[in-house]
Amino acid sequence: MAIYAVHCPAGDGDAATLERAKFLKVGFCAAALAFGPMWLLAHRLWRPLALWILGAALVALALAQGVFGADAAVWLYALSALYLGLEGRALQGAALARRGRPLADVICAADSSTAERGFFERAFAAPPRAAPRPRAAPPSSAPPQVLGLFPEAGR
Repeated sequence: MAIYAVHCPAGDGDAATLERAKFLKVGFCAAALAFGPMWLLAHRLWRPLALWILGAALVALALAQGVFGADAAVWLYALSALYLGLEGRALQGAALARRGRPLADVICAADSSTAERGFFERAFAAPPRAAPRPRAAPPSSAPPQVLGLFPEAGR
């Protein structure tokens, strides 16, 4: 079972708005781990891509100045790739929220088609009926009991 985050355009929840929903599988992204900046570019994640380029430029500058060796640069690249693998989907979700598609629902399903079906069934289902409210107890003539250290009210 996988968890899918559903991002819908802000609106009144009509069928046309719901059909533009974007489903993101939450969790580790192997493509982001393997391809890093190209994955960011392909998904139009400009801010994280700019930060990645800035970080790579700083590492290259530090390597050229002799601040640290090539081994440290390789480890820093591996750490940045691991970060993108772990947080890539969260970066996608944040970008969708900034573009006017906030998180609308979270679905647990075996695959994306099952997640879509579950989301649309839930979205187009009739609203649940409110439970009947319990009747108020009839007023009693006995004095109310007070809890705590005082056995009777008013003393």
